[in-house]
Amino acid sequence: MLDEISGLPIPVPTAQSRPFWEAVARGVLVLQRCRNDGRYEWTPQTVCSECLEDTLEWTEVSGNGTVYSYSVVSRPQIPAFEVPYTVAIVELVEGPRMLTQIVGGTRDQVAIGAPVRFHPEERGGVSFYCFELDLP
Repeated sequence: MLDEISGLPIPVPTAQSRPFWEAVARGVLVLQRCRNDGRYEWTPQTVCSECLEDTLEWTEVSGNGTVYSYSVVSRPQIPAFEVPYTVAIVELVEGPRMLTQIVGGTRDQVAIGAPVRFHPEERGGVSFYCFELDLP
């Protein structure tokens, strides 16, 4: 769905993903964690991908991680995206990897292994989960 004012795509929470988006709006990063084996899930699931049990619960995570992989986007998919921007896979200290946008810092400072931290960002009245470089 596109925001009518900004033209940016906005998430449409489902019953399954709503707790995640509500937490982001509060400035908190949560993931599902299995009560049986402790595995974290990203993206939201109905059962644990390890033990296949319906034992997932939403748990706050640190929001700290490192850049696992990244790409600088120079051509926007739609005109509303301001380029360049950096898309990354961030590996959280808790283990899961999340696809996200890196904000803050410069393109030259983004590198594989660079430390990052969760940084919610509001755009057009919607909170998005981004990560920013954890610069000294």
